[in-house]
Amino acid sequence: MEELVTSSARRYNEDVVQQLRSFRFAEDRLNVGVYGVTAAGKSYFMSAFCREACRMNYRCVYIDYCDLLDELLILSKRDSLERYRKRLKYYARLQLLFIDDFAISRYSEDGIKILYHLIKTRTDLGTSTMFTCQYAPSEWGKQLSDEEGCYGKLDGIRRRLTTGYTVHIERL
Repeated sequence: MEELVTSSARRYNEDVVQQLRSFRFAEDRLNVGVYGVTAAGKSYFMSAFCREACRMNYRCVYIDYCDLLDELLILSKRDSLERYRKRLKYYARLQLLFIDDFAISRYSEDGIKILYHLIKTRTDLGTSTMFTCQYAPSEWGKQLSDEEGCYGKLDGIRRRLTTGYTVHIERL
């Protein structure tokens, strides 16, 4: 985590990064969005925080956005409803869920419904999510799904996930 400082390769909004190092965001039940262009160092940044969270004994998981949604979609379609709900509950109850490459792929209404349910449940339980994303929250509607019936869920996801801190990483 000592390497998460502005250098000749990238620039952070260091005041926010400094606040995050205490993990107070997790205690305050807030989320953290890490934004930047491809190869800016978002995944590196988040993995450093995940390693530190493990050292601090937080229950946490680092997972790719597509892997998360694909797993839950498959469970919801071919396995028992009980097994799907158990896995969703597992992800919802983690103190910290680290989602890499959020909004990198579009999903059907079924996928968005699952994502909405996960994010809503995490908010209700007061668990924190840190995620990386190449897109501003205002673009999520176009990036997450192109199905018109998803607008309400997409807005609910955006409102809940953007409650907290924002880290911008610029590649220099």
